[in-house]
This record gives sequence, structure tokens and C-alpha cells, in this order.
Amino acid sequence: MTAPSDAGDRRSPRPEGSDDSRQPDDSCLHSRLQEMSSRLEALEAENHLLRTLVDTHPDILFIKDAKGLFRYANRTLTDFYGTSREDIIGRDDSHYTGNTEQSHFFRRSVEQVLSRFERETVFEDATDGTTGEVNHFRSIKQPFHDIHGQPLVAVLAHNITTEVREHERKTRQIDHIYDTSLEGFWDWNILTSSVTHNRRWSQILGIPESELSNSLEEFASLLHPEDKPETMIAIQDCMAGKTAYYHRHRMLTRGGDVVWVIDKGDVIERDSEGNPLRMIGSITDITRIVESEALLHQHSRFDSLTKLANRATLIDSLQQAIIITDARDTHGALIFIDLDHFKKINDLLGHTTGDHLLIEVAHRLSSTVRDSDLVARFGGDEFVILVQPLSHDPQTACRELDELMERLQQALNQPYSLLGPQSQPLQHHSSASLGSIMFHDRHLSAEELIRRADIAMYRAKEAGCNQTVRFDPSMRVELERAVQLENDLRRAIENEELYVELQPQFDRGLKLVGAECLLRWRHAKLGNISPYEFIPLAEKSQLIDSLGDWVLEQACKLLEDWQKGTAFARLYLSVNVSVKQLDSTHYVGNVAKALSQHTLDPQYLQLELTENVFATDMPATVARMHELRSLGLRLSLDDFGTGFSSLTYIKHLPFDELKVDRSFVNDLENDEMNRRMVNFMVQLGRELGMCVVAEGVETPRQRELLLEMGCDALQGYLMDKPMAIEAFTAKYQLG
Repeated sequence: MTAPSDAGDRRSPRPEGSDDSRQPDDSCLHSRLQEMSSRLEALEAENHLLRTLVDTHPDILFIKDAKGLFRYANRTLTDFYGTSREDIIGRDDSHYTGNTEQSHFFRRSVEQVLSRFERETVFEDATDGTTGEVNHFRSIKQPFHDIHGQPLVAVLAHNITTEVREHERKTRQIDHIYDTSLEGFWDWNILTSSVTHNRRWSQILGIPESELSNSLEEFASLLHPEDKPETMIAIQDCMAGKTAYYHRHRMLTRGGDVVWVIDKGDVIERDSEGNPLRMIGSITDITRIVESEALLHQHSRFDSLTKLANRATLIDSLQQAIIITDARDTHGALIFIDLDHFKKINDLLGHTTGDHLLIEVAHRLSSTVRDSDLVARFGGDEFVILVQPLSHDPQTACRELDELMERLQQALNQPYSLLGPQSQPLQHHSSASLGSIMFHDRHLSAEELIRRADIAMYRAKEAGCNQTVRFDPSMRVELERAVQLENDLRRAIENEELYVELQPQFDRGLKLVGAECLLRWRHAKLGNISPYEFIPLAEKSQLIDSLGDWVLEQACKLLEDWQKGTAFARLYLSVNVSVKQLDSTHYVGNVAKALSQHTLDPQYLQLELTENVFATDMPATVARMHELRSLGLRLSLDDFGTGFSSLTYIKHLPFDELKVDRSFVNDLENDEMNRRMVNFMVQLGRELGMCVVAEGVETPRQRELLLEMGCDALQGYLMDKPMAIEAFTAKYQLG
């Protein structure tokens, strides 16, 4: 017998409600239903949570189909349009705004997003369905496919305020300015060695933007070969954190032309160890400024007529020669040359003929000296030759100097072929007086050497002209006079020997606008002493501070009197300031004290500074100038074009006035280059917002040319000469 089959038993019918194996199946089903119910509740809760999150989100969220119709919208949007979720589905924006053009714009936007199938961020405007107010949105549009493959666009629209929109507009405006600026901006990613530029950068260097490789190697290749090492060192110093990058150098255009630039920048990102990551900066094209500086340098360092070195260049070279001869144990010499009876040439044959003679003399001197010697035109018909090197043996050096002076004298004694007043050729015989001095060490200054050579030259003239004289220690008379004058100058203020003369200044309509204070010295025994003689003595002996303070005091007194309701109340007074005064740490305080002791409007007081201020300690000088300017007075740049001026400095200094030196005005009528130089100075001054004054105006034609160029004011003998204060007051009190 076999046991009954379990399978057979399971197939047999069971009484209803019997306790058999179906009960476990029902229990399992029930459990599954409960699980599904729980999941459904969880999904509904999650859906509710998501819907709540979406509906309560402050930004507008919606989905549109390819026709631009809404397929979903959160409560923020339905509230915005004043409708319900059920109503908005299947409609477009115009149903609520009435603006079909705007609706068409939104539909085209959806079509564009779907055609590219890329996320897009745009700025859009939409009209509030309730208030009609136009709102601004930053919209992020994301294309996707639903579960049926239908293309849709999900949009998140962030409502931005008008202020934020304005901020975005300004940001774009800044980007526009960046790209259209006159500065050539660059941005260097140091890690990748890539450099990006704005449009102006490529324009400065004449390279199309499409041809730029934007690499550091490209930048290095555009540097002028002579400037590349120094430029790269400056960049490395900046990267090392030593200093900001600021460098003036040359770059080469694609065509090989040279462009002068100021290149500046700094590291703006570093890693945790301080290594540079990013550096930004800009280049400024200063080519025209450099060319103008070169033109000014040519005029300020070389004589415009003879093309020889001028006085400033001579003094600089002599100072260097003194140091070199001392260090090398050699000798040097200075030869001072003055043409005999040159004034008669100008008087009888005219200045043009005189100029031709000077040019020929310059040529003969240059052809006679050695290559190592320097020939300079010192002024008028005076020439100075710096001779170096001479032998270290004194006797040999004296012989070499005597031989050179003899050759020079022979060259100058040869007849000159000149043109007379009616351009007729004529033979002219001329001669010159030569004085010299040798030097071996630093015992004597450059100025003292020139003075002694000058003394020797005058001894040659006294000996009958056409002579050569070497300075001898016995020639002490002139030096003794200088010493005596210096001592007398110390007592001149106490003895009331000093006084001030005023030279009027006139505007374009020849109306009196001010005057320059000129210091004069009436010596008790020697009579009037030229300021060209006693001012250098004062500077050398440190008396210039006392003299300057005295003149300033006289000017303040005069202004105070004028401003008490007189006809001169609106006239300004100019006072000359020596560079030695400005070097003093007490000068600004002295000026402030003088102003505080008088009741006057300081804007009518003007301090005239010469270009020699640029050869001093510039940071300290600039600081003092700003301090002076803050006192309310005016500053004038005097003798412009004759000294050490630099356009790079001038544009940063607080000058109110630019004064064209008389040396430029003298040759204005006959020298085209001089006219161009003066015109450049006038235009430069006006561009920098300065009043431009020309001094030394002596002929109507000079005045006419200066006014045509746009000069603001004139000073010179043509209008009026310097005069005592009493004479000035009497002459112009009714003007």
C-alpha cells in the first residue's frame, strides 16, 4: 500500500470555511494590498510635498509644448495671471494678457529652444494679468521629452526687480566699455599660459583678433628685442610679489613698426602657497607722447640753430667728466670761446647773416675737435668745448690742450663765405677769444669750472681779442667780486637795497590781468646788480630762502592792499620760486605763514616754478606742490621747454599755468621748427587745462603769431617793461 498523495488531497474539494492551505494565500494577498496602499499613500504624500514645494516656490515654474501652450503651471504663475491650474492648461499667455505679439514671442522662444535642444538663459518681460504691470524675468529654459517622447520645455522664471535689471544692464555696459576702451586690456591665466585681450589690444599692435594665438609666447615675440629682458624681469618681480607690474617699453606691430606702451598690471589670484594663478593688466599707447618728448628733449638738450649740445647738456657732461677724470687719474679741460665783434655782424649785416656765421663756426669747431670731445653752444655767440681725456701727466696734458686751442684758433680765423642783406656773397674775416681751464679731480664744481674758463676768456678779450688764455690762479679779481657780492647780499635786506619791480601781463584782448614780481638789487656802492649775477650767488650760498621769503612777503602786502576795493582787486601776482626753495622742508610752512598774516584771496597769488623741479626728488616735490595748491594759490610752470620736463610727470602735477620760455618766442618769426614747437606747447597746455602765457614778446608779429596759436596771456617789452610798484600803480590805476 502506498500513502495517499498530497497532490490528490489538494485537488479534492474542501468544505467552505474549512481550515486548510488557502488561508496562507489570502494572508499574503492582504499583505501585498497593504503594502501597495502604503506605497500609494507615500507617493501621494511625496506628490503633495512636491506640488506644495512647486506651488509655494516664489519663482514661476511651468511646462509648455511645441505650440507654446501650457502643459503645467505652478500656483505662482496662476496667481500672476489671475487664473487656476485647470483653466491655464492648453492655453497660451495671450489669453490672460491680451498681448498676442508677446505670446508669439514666447512661442518662438520655445521653438528655438526645442530646435537646438539646449538649455537657454534669457531675460524676458511679461505682463501681470491682474495689474497690467510689466515684470522682468530671468528665465531658464530646459528642453526634455515626456514618457511618450513628446518634446516639452520646462521653464523657471525668476522675477527680478528693476534695480537688478539695471545692474545687469550696467554690467553689460561695463563689458562694452572694456571692449571699446582706449586701454588694451589683457588677462593672463598663468596655469595654462593663455592670454585673452580686448579689441583695443589688437588694434594698438595692428593684429586682427582672428590672428591672435593668445599665448604668453606671442606676447614675448611682440616685445622689442632690446626691451624684452627688462620687461620679463619686471613681470617676474610682480609674480614674486615684490611689486606691481608697471613698465614702459616698446612693442612691435605685425608690420614691424615700433609702438611705445606703458604696460601695467598685477597678480589677482594666488593659490594657498602663494603661487600666482592669474594676472591682469593693460597697455596704453604712448607713442605720440614719446615722440613729443623726444622733440622736446632735442630742443632742451641741443641748440636749435647749430644743432650742438646746449648749456644743460654741457653741464651734465661736465659733471660726469669730473668724476671720470678723478677715477681714472687723467686730466680734462674746458675751453670757453666767444666770437670777437659778433654784435657788429648782427647790426651791420642782419641777424640772418649772424646766424649763418654761428652755424659755420659750429661746423668748424666740430670738425676740429676729437671724437671724444663735446662742443656746445653756451648762448649767443659763446661756445664751450669739453675736452676729455687728456694725459694723466700735467705737462703733457697742458701741451695737448695748447695744441688743440691753436688748431681751433686757426680754424676760426679762416675767411667765411656769407650772404649779405641782399643775398650778395661776401667774404668775412672773424676771430675768437678762447679761455681755458684744466681739471684733474672733484675739487671744483662744473659751475665753478665754467666760471673760471669764462674769466680766462674775458682776459683773452682784454688782451686784444683773437687770443688764447689759460686760467691762472692769479685771476682772482672776478672771484673776489663774487665773494664780496655774496657777503653784501646777506645784508641787502637789512640795508633796504632790495626792491620789487612789476612786469605787466595782458590777456588776448590786451587787458591787464596781472604782473610778475621781479627782484632787483640796488647796491649801495656798485649800483644795480643783475639778477643773473646775484640769484645764482644766493642759491649757492643758501641765501635764496631769505630772499624768496622777502619777495613773497612783499607780494602778499601788495595783494592785500589791492584787494581792499581798488581797481587792482582782481589782478594776480606771480612770484618766482627757486628749486632750492622747493627743496626745503620748511618752504610750504613759510608760504602758509605768510598767507595767514595777511587778509587776501590766495587764488590771486601765483608761484612760478621752473622745469628744474623735475630734476629733483620727484615724490617729495610733487607732495609739496599739492600742499601748496591746497593753500588756494596757483602754480605756474615757468621756462617750459628749456629744462627737464617730462610729459609723464606734467600731466600728474597741479599746474594752473604753463609759461612758454622767451628763447622760443625770440625765434618765432624766422624759425618754422620753433613755431611748431611753440604751437605744440600751447596746445599741450590747453589740453591739460592750463592757462598758457608767453614771455619775452617784443614784436607785433610775435604777438600776432602767439594769439593765432591760442595763447591766453602775453608778457614782454612790446606791451610794457618792468617798472617800480609806484609807477605800475600810477600807470594802470585808471585802466
